[in-house]
Amino acid sequence: MDRHFGQQPQSVRAAVDDSTTAYIIEARKHFENLRQVAAQLAGLLVLNAAGSESAGPHHPLVATADQLYRETVESLQRERATPRARRHHDFLLQAASSLGVALAAAHQGLAVDPVLIPLRAAYDELQSASRELPGFSMVSFEQGCCGRHA
Repeated sequence: MDRHFGQQPQSVRAAVDDSTTAYIIEARKHFENLRQVAAQLAGLLVLNAAGSESAGPHHPLVATADQLYRETVESLQRERATPRARRHHDFLLQAASSLGVALAAAHQGLAVDPVLIPLRAAYDELQSASRELPGFSMVSFEQGCCGRHA
């Protein structure tokens, strides 16, 4: 949203045809699932930073995130984007790729940088996707672990 006028950027305001609307309906599930995987990984990093002994590769959140990730990627790869939705779809695929790297690192242990760096990249891709089409909103992590601090 444009912070000055409460409007969405020009790329989002552009007309959306019926085929793109159908894509949006399907892609919202993928977008939300990828956000959920990112949130689960971020939660594990917080647990780890807080000194939780359970925060490790065998924590149930790792398995849950992994399963949701696999299901989402399989479905996302089958999704056919319209020309209007192509950039959005590419951002989702890139976010999924980065989350795959973060998950692989989480399976090796919860060392912060190997998980956080691709997690931040995935979050950036999801933010970019959210600006491409209407109906995709992001929660700001500016003050959280995934935010970029000066």
